[in-house]
Amino acid sequence: MDPRELERFIIIARERTAQGQARRSSPERPGAVEIIYREGSLTYRDSYFGGSRLIGQEIVRRAGQAVWGMNYLILIRSSPLPSEELAAFVQRAQLARYRERRLLGPHEVQERSLRYLDQNEGTIRRFWGKVEVFYREQVLLEMLYHGGLVQ
Repeated sequence: MDPRELERFIIIARERTAQGQARRSSPERPGAVEIIYREGSLTYRDSYFGGSRLIGQEIVRRAGQAVWGMNYLILIRSSPLPSEELAAFVQRAQLARYRERRLLGPHEVQERSLRYLDQNEGTIRRFWGKVEVFYREQVLLEMLYHGGLVQ
């Protein structure tokens, strides 16, 4: 599969899932929360377990076969902000990247005392990175992630 087409699909799938335009699904794994987006022969599935400490996986399938995946671990620390405010800021920061039509590369968003910082290395074929969300200098959220093509 063309890596540019794969990246385009993942960006659209993440945009749609972040905006609530994808559907929650009966999980393949009991106890997971799963969100699915489909376009033609491509299917994006984000599946995760947990709450303030969660672990998840994104998988893209083409005609039922896995072609790309990413694993992530998110740690949400005690926060002076309501959880809804933190979640809304993270969503705005992620959507800002997708509007740039980029999946990877450094990304930073600052709003008042909140800062979203994503640092990563690699390409869609193989990558790893870390997201941190700060309130002033305090880390509120940390996400470690890695992934790439499945062959």
